[in-house]
Amino acid sequence: MVSVLVVNNYPGRERVLALERCLRGNGAEVVPAELKDVTPGKFDSYDGVVLSGSPDMMTHPRTVMKFRPEVEAVMDSRAPMLGVCFGHQLMAQAFGGEVVKDPRGVKEMVETKVLREDPLFDRLPTSLILMESRHEVVRTLPDGFSLLARSATSRIAAMKHPGRLLYGIQSHPERFTKRHPEGDRLVGNFVRMLR
Repeated sequence: MVSVLVVNNYPGRERVLALERCLRGNGAEVVPAELKDVTPGKFDSYDGVVLSGSPDMMTHPRTVMKFRPEVEAVMDSRAPMLGVCFGHQLMAQAFGGEVVKDPRGVKEMVETKVLREDPLFDRLPTSLILMESRHEVVRTLPDGFSLLARSATSRIAAMKHPGRLLYGIQSHPERFTKRHPEGDRLVGNFVRMLR
């Protein structure tokens, strides 16, 4: 069984539980962590790392300061990672991408188009329905990153680091439904990459 460190970026635990359940349901041993637990080198003790969503906004200078330890851990580590929503935005900004406010905000299931083949999307259709719940988006990819998917509301819905198993997704795949289980299968693909 692979061990996955889940960094909870929410102020409480209740909103990260669905992400942890989704990972466990796909065969991962989940190790919860809070932002205060993140230190240089910590990520390398695990088979993979998942960075959760957050109500914090990467466009606020205080948020950048608050999450500096996590940004440094992302940059320093060689562990495979999946950034979910805020985690995706944090990764993008860490590697030089631009995160901006989206005045319309989004909280709905949206169609997401897969633009290139990748193990993250194995056995998934090229058109997915995934939950987005956000007020900011990644406007520009970090240098060298590949654009993997675009959604009806996010131009950069999924991205990948050029040399590492480092993924960012704008959606919340853990908020899947019986009618639209694609998010659960996407998380399962990430877990399988860690074996």
